[in-house]
Amino acid sequence: MRPERVVAGQNAHHTLAGIHDVQWSGPIQTQVVADAVCCTAPECTWVMMAPMLSMLEVVVLGDSMMRRDAALKRTSAMGFEQYLDQLRERCKGIKVKGFRACCKALKLIREDTDSSMESRVRVTLDQYGLGVPDVNHPVVHPITGRMLHLDMAYPELKIAIEYDGRFHADQWEADVERRRILDELGWDVIQVTAVDMRTEGDRHALAMRVAQHIGIRLGHKIRVRAPLTVEQLTDGRRASEAAWKRWL
Repeated sequence: MRPERVVAGQNAHHTLAGIHDVQWSGPIQTQVVADAVCCTAPECTWVMMAPMLSMLEVVVLGDSMMRRDAALKRTSAMGFEQYLDQLRERCKGIKVKGFRACCKALKLIREDTDSSMESRVRVTLDQYGLGVPDVNHPVVHPITGRMLHLDMAYPELKIAIEYDGRFHADQWEADVERRRILDELGWDVIQVTAVDMRTEGDRHALAMRVAQHIGIRLGHKIRVRAPLTVEQLTDGRRASEAAWKRWL
């Protein structure tokens, strides 16, 4: 990985061996990590990285900074919104790279995810017109009181979508028990792996599979649409509710 240093303008540029300067016109927000390392704050980093990423990966990066795990959580959706509001006020008349992309991505980012692949699956289902599943939906066992968090879910239909990127034997045993409990509680669990996300054809097949499960629950055939681009999903003028909800 090539080390990079962010500078505010040409006057701050220096030629240093092995270091690549990246010019950015917005105010640089920093924080100190472990009482030793000064680096850009999460919200600032998100906007800085946006010009180098596709819209999907801008969403994935935003999600990754708002993990459910408290040890990994760096900010919140409100934190992103507040920072973008500050940029809007402080940079009037100045074009800040990444600002517009992040403003659009706000519609799609979600807090409390557990992995980047879950984020990609969620956006894929939305692209195919199946709507945005809830993230980390809680399910409480009525007898034991045990709480499970589903990776993604359409709770109205009791359909869970679980991304399986784990291969340790002990985790496999825990997943079998988890699946048994969800089955007993009437949840339809759709397992997703990296294989389902490799190509557009694979993603289309996944969307068709999820649509079939939704159709079985509703008693109506559910069709997927031609996929929208992620940029099209960020267009606030488009209807965001899944068409299948009219059958509820």
